[in-house]
Amino acid sequence: MKEIELDSILNINFSKKRWVDQISKNFNEEVGIDVSHVPVCVFNVPKSISRFKPEAYVPQAIALGPYHHFETHLYQMERYKVAVVKAFLNPNQVHSFEPLVIDKLKRAEPLIRACYHKYLDLNGDMLAWIFAIDGLFLLDLFKHYGEMEQFIPKKLMKYETLYRDMMVLENQIPMVILNEIQKIINGDLELLPMMIGYCEVHSPLKLTRDLNSNIGNKNYLHLLDLMYHLIVDNESPRKYNQQESCHEQRANDMHEITRKHHVITNMEDIKEIGQKLGKFKKFGNMVSVMVSIPWEKISDLLGLNIGKKLDKEDGDDLPRVTEIDIPSASSLSKYAYIHFNASDGGISDTEFVASKAVLYLPVITLETYSEVLLRNLVAYEIAIAGSTMELAHYVDLMSGIIDTEEDVMLLKSKGIIKGGMTNKEIVDLFNGMNKWNEDARGNRTVKKLNEYYNKQLAIKAWKFIKKRMRGSRKVLTVVFALLACLLMIVYSFCEVYGCPKLFNKVS
Repeated sequence: MKEIELDSILNINFSKKRWVDQISKNFNEEVGIDVSHVPVCVFNVPKSISRFKPEAYVPQAIALGPYHHFETHLYQMERYKVAVVKAFLNPNQVHSFEPLVIDKLKRAEPLIRACYHKYLDLNGDMLAWIFAIDGLFLLDLFKHYGEMEQFIPKKLMKYETLYRDMMVLENQIPMVILNEIQKIINGDLELLPMMIGYCEVHSPLKLTRDLNSNIGNKNYLHLLDLMYHLIVDNESPRKYNQQESCHEQRANDMHEITRKHHVITNMEDIKEIGQKLGKFKKFGNMVSVMVSIPWEKISDLLGLNIGKKLDKEDGDDLPRVTEIDIPSASSLSKYAYIHFNASDGGISDTEFVASKAVLYLPVITLETYSEVLLRNLVAYEIAIAGSTMELAHYVDLMSGIIDTEEDVMLLKSKGIIKGGMTNKEIVDLFNGMNKWNEDARGNRTVKKLNEYYNKQLAIKAWKFIKKRMRGSRKVLTVVFALLACLLMIVYSFCEVYGCPKLFNKVS
């Protein structure tokens, strides 16, 4: 039987002996050390998520922590990190670095391992050195964040690349380890306020306004976890909340009356449109003739196999991005007369108010690194237990309503989308996002939008015609092609022999 090979951090075959030695060491030395209170917080991004854009879930220039530490294209920054750490410490701390920092981090090895979802195929010495260098580097970065020119030369690395690498899920340094390093070096840095300041600058969405009241009572796990909760916990009172229930109840009552007393079928909807156009008889006759044609039988005779999906490509093994079923922003605006307003709060304030036909969306600021941020934030939300999936719902909604640059321009005109990304880049960003939540029914905003949109008379008529004439597309293409050929033949014949009866002229 073939043995399964496990990939380790160092990209070599997993050493069974080293595994036994590590487990034996843990069993004997970690007696009395309780790490049950330490939550797993640094996860591997599963391939089911990363396969659509794998490069968005790995660092490009700098590795923080053990997951990507030994990748060759990232290791060139190691010398610079060591130089930063030596400049951060005082001379005495540099001189006694190993007994002062490394030995104490070795004793914290069970704590370090407990934070990581993937087994770390590294011994205690390697782990201690990795976290000593990377942890101190990150502390110094937060300390000098306001003066990045002094911290890191621009010719060495683009700041945007550094910002995106810091927010990669697999590149996180747990807060408990940073706090441990702070204690070891007797640091006086106010770590949490500095990290909050970083999040305020780089978050694509507005953060909670209540930063000073309850934030100190929460145990944030790392930088990405901090930004995630500052985004999700942001909710502001809305002026229309008190009116909304009254308006929606009235709308529901009216809909119930309409449903009971006016049972509208699809054909009656179409006839009503015809009446409004003032051409009921001709319109009704045209629709009746078109839908009475046996398109499926004709297509079978022509061998067109209309029953198959038109967009299916045989042999295409590439992952295919799927989005939730919702009309684009421009379609919602044109055909359902839905308005878009920027809300004062965060994603929790995303709401469609049917009585006003207004979709309230939070302001989102998109820069070059924002896609990596959004993808890793949602990947983290999916990984943590008991999450509300609020961010995933919001990203699904934005991916659904943004299809073209016209949609982006509409949302920009309403002040909903800001930042330095071009319209095309924004379209590519959201069109490249696979839907995060398979059950779109859980997204209340999407459900309410679809219900409102599908109630529109013109949409009902269009869906009916589209459904009844589903099989006619390829048939009509063939028919019109044959008709064009026939007309060309007739025209050529008449040019030579003349056709006075057809063209009312003497040859």
